[in-house]
Amino acid sequence: LHIKMGDDSKEPMNGQPPPDMKAAWEFYETYTLPRRILKDGTTDDYRKLEPGEVAEGSGLYGVWETPVDEIGDFGLGVYLYFKMLITLVGTMAVCIALNIPAVQHYTGSDYPAADVLAFQLSIGGNAVCDKLIPVCKTTEDCTCQTKEFDPTAVVADKELDMYFIESTTGSCALKSDCTMKWDLAYYDAAMLGFLVVGLFLLAKLQNAIVEEADEAEQTAQDYSIIVNDPDADATDPDEWQQFFQQFGHVTYVTVAIDNGVLIQKLADRRLIGRMIAFETATDEERASMFDPTENESAFEQLGGFKKKLIGVGLSNHVSAMRKKITKMDEEITELLTKTYSCVKVFVVFETEAAQRSCLKEMTVGTIPAILNTATNIPEHQRFRKENILSVSEAPEPTDVIWVNLETTMMHQVKELTFTMTLTVGLVAILGVCIWQISESSPTMAGFFVAACNGGLPAFMKALNETEEHLTQGSRQTSLLLKLVLSRWFTAAIITWIIRGFENTIRESFLTKAAAILFADAFTTPIIRCLDPGGRVARNVSAKSAKTQAKMNSNFTNTAWFLAERYTDMTKSLFVGLFFSALYPGGLVWTTCSFVMCYWVDKYCLFRLWKQPPAMDASLTAASRLQIAVICVVHSIIAGLFFAGFPFDNLQSTTDTATVTEIKTMLDGTTTTTIGDFTVYTDVDQKPAGMINIPTADWMASEQVDVVKMFSAINICVVVLVCVGYFGKTAAFSVYKLFYGEYIPVGDPNPDLYSFVPGIESYVPMYQTDKLPLPLLACNLELMDKEHISFTADYSKQDLTKDTVIAKAQESGTDISKCFSVCKQYKSPELIESENKQGK
Repeated sequence: LHIKMGDDSKEPMNGQPPPDMKAAWEFYETYTLPRRILKDGTTDDYRKLEPGEVAEGSGLYGVWETPVDEIGDFGLGVYLYFKMLITLVGTMAVCIALNIPAVQHYTGSDYPAADVLAFQLSIGGNAVCDKLIPVCKTTEDCTCQTKEFDPTAVVADKELDMYFIESTTGSCALKSDCTMKWDLAYYDAAMLGFLVVGLFLLAKLQNAIVEEADEAEQTAQDYSIIVNDPDADATDPDEWQQFFQQFGHVTYVTVAIDNGVLIQKLADRRLIGRMIAFETATDEERASMFDPTENESAFEQLGGFKKKLIGVGLSNHVSAMRKKITKMDEEITELLTKTYSCVKVFVVFETEAAQRSCLKEMTVGTIPAILNTATNIPEHQRFRKENILSVSEAPEPTDVIWVNLETTMMHQVKELTFTMTLTVGLVAILGVCIWQISESSPTMAGFFVAACNGGLPAFMKALNETEEHLTQGSRQTSLLLKLVLSRWFTAAIITWIIRGFENTIRESFLTKAAAILFADAFTTPIIRCLDPGGRVARNVSAKSAKTQAKMNSNFTNTAWFLAERYTDMTKSLFVGLFFSALYPGGLVWTTCSFVMCYWVDKYCLFRLWKQPPAMDASLTAASRLQIAVICVVHSIIAGLFFAGFPFDNLQSTTDTATVTEIKTMLDGTTTTTIGDFTVYTDVDQKPAGMINIPTADWMASEQVDVVKMFSAINICVVVLVCVGYFGKTAAFSVYKLFYGEYIPVGDPNPDLYSFVPGIESYVPMYQTDKLPLPLLACNLELMDKEHISFTADYSKQDLTKDTVIAKAQESGTDISKCFSVCKQYKSPELIESENKQGK
């Protein structure tokens, strides 16, 4: 391959056309980016093209002009995420309005704080108190020798000067001279009340959206059920079709077997073959790639150092990849001789009413299904007149992870326990790092936290990939839990714990919060929008490709997780409300974060990210639970703030004493100030509780009233959240263990499954971010290919047609039992329609 310096022109390789960047960009726009087209007979109603589908007149989604309702084309979960961002912007506007009195107080003359150095902290008002006065702690006169602080110094050095007494005669201390306007606590309580009430209204709104979406657009889930505990030898789809026919016409049956290892091996073999094709341009080269003699000779010609790099995975070569495929062929051939068992069954009814009837009649508790002890299930609804099935509504087809369907619940619990232990350990290590960095530079600590929040998703996603989940929704929920735990602790909780009580209203502490919020609002969205990895791949790496296929492989979009976007959103809300009593200006940055995320994520969805699988509202419901916890945490932290103010651990007495302050100025001169001041004694102002906060003798009467109010609010909010969210969820989970319950949403839609445009079926497949389209893993002759979730030349995506499978068939191996089965049973209405059309 020869590349002329200074341009992108390339000479042909072995007679093949050279890779062309223009063709790669056309591939990117046509196949990689999501596209839409007007529905027939409409002028403003679009439908989203399937992955791989090409249609004349289609176009890209417009970032600015596409309404939020149209984002529903990407799935209900994605749509609800954007709707929630809009809702939170409005919510933050109300919260900012309720905090205007706090901003006025902290920026007014009655709260004489010095100008803060951090730009982020200077916006919107904060409770930083820099004015300290020397006082005596005994009735004897005292002399305090201090020094003037340098306002241009870094925060840590500045505070070292401000809050340091060089020497004293007698007992001298520094007293905060900032006063609190206690009415602010009532505005904060009003904001909390608004959030709690708004949360319940948000739940009703989102549930209404889910119901409306369910009725407006029919998907496979609306017609389908999943059997979670089928008989191991029940691999014949006809038997399942006959059994479920009692509820209505069965249109599809998919029998999934425990062949995950076989499918994974076949997919890995495809990936390696694809890498070889990237490096070999001609048909002759590809045809000889399995020649053992030629391949062994090519491998032996490699240098010893190159072989060592290949051995540890740091390098590669076509001959080494060919050796891997040869070994895989042996393993696959062995796997084809195994006997496989049924692990899950998906049944698609022709009508939604039939699906609901089945779920209503056959839904039982988990324990009765396992023990086969449910007495309310008649014999004709027991599979083979014996097995009481565990039946539930099926997930969406693109949500299923087919290679993991054989994973047992116990195995999942073990994996989750292991990964959560690692997550907690990582959070502890990061907490120590944050503590060490904050000792020297609060600003750097804030940006370190922001960097952690940016890097944690990559680590957590890698950790999450080690877990074998049955659905993408389950995988994302697990990722959501890890990210929430790690991000909330690193962003706020650890910072609060290590702050030191007397530093609560110091600039060094609140600067960390400001830096995190600013980074969430601007730094991380901009990095996300720049997509450095994707842009380097398309504009740099692609130019060195030897083949058009390899060049096109650099024009794939960036993988992303909806769970990560939800945790980014709730983390910004968490940090903003965590510190809002001390730093109301932080709500401004939180609002900016939601606005930026809406537009940046919309741009990324249309231009940079891989098209997501269709997901339900489970992540949205989980985010509401997080917001409920955020309300509890805000109430606790606000109560602790008002209970601990002014954070100087001094209590006034009725005595007075003469204080002499000798201050050394920056230019070396000294000034002396003499005055009579109230005598103060040492007292522990740190609140003795978190939820029910006790009052103390040192508190003013107004402060006592505020503390009592927040104690009552804390108890009410904790009880409300525990009962309304955790309690309800826990009670329902226990109920389902013994009884089970199916609650339909809205009325059944009369549309027939076979006549719903673009509807999918449960076709076993393998999906990976390394391939532009999924690989199919079943016999396609038994179904209508129109019900596959993507458009392509399906023969090229069919794993059952690979050469290693064909060779096994030639040797007499029966491969029909080695793959899951998806079989269609045409409804009378469909047969009649096809007859009329001459099909």
